[in-house]
Amino acid sequence: MDILVIDIGGTTVKLWHTAHEEHRRFESGKSLTPEQMVEQTLAAVQDWQWEAVALGLPCRVSNGRPIEDPHNLGPGWVGYNFASALSRPVRIMNDASLQALGSYDGGRMLFLGLGTAVGSTFITLHLILSLDLGRLPYGKERLFELLGDEGFETLGTKKWQNIVLDVVPALKTALMADYVVLGGGSVKRLDELPDSVRRGHNRTVVEGGRKLWEELPDPTQNDSSAWIIM
Repeated sequence: MDILVIDIGGTTVKLWHTAHEEHRRFESGKSLTPEQMVEQTLAAVQDWQWEAVALGLPCRVSNGRPIEDPHNLGPGWVGYNFASALSRPVRIMNDASLQALGSYDGGRMLFLGLGTAVGSTFITLHLILSLDLGRLPYGKERLFELLGDEGFETLGTKKWQNIVLDVVPALKTALMADYVVLGGGSVKRLDELPDSVRRGHNRTVVEGGRKLWEELPDPTQNDSSAWIIM
């Protein structure tokens, strides 16, 4: 299938296509509404053709639908008819889960997206479990305040790297993960990685979008015969 993959972050919307190497982008932010996102997306990819859309949203998604407005975006995401607005069938997943799905190589994998916030997903066998590890306390702060962009700007490179090197192995052990994939824009700031930890890449979201349409059941149908998405 030719799939348009829309990866929405707190500062940028990235547009990918399963048949193109290039990607396109535009700014997001606290004022971005779904109507504006659709309008800017259609303008940016008007020369692309696609059969379906895979949409990654930075919020809780249940049964293939957002159940809250993303904290870093504008209002109106819950109940919005994306399929009608984009004139194509749409499948929706938490943005970190979509990245994680594209990075998954089997076994027990923990995915952490280090960006505007800290996205997290755990995948094992046929279970995709969205997490909110960013809310875990670390000293007097929470992980999303330390590991994300805000933490990097506040702490500086060395202190931020030290916290990452302390926290990531602890989370891997706690979840009994076989390996950890670190994604998001901040991963390039790491000079070294702990054992059994590898860097992800933004383009893995394209593979996640392909799998969402070609390998997973329709999340809106609650079909747990192959994969369970939570």
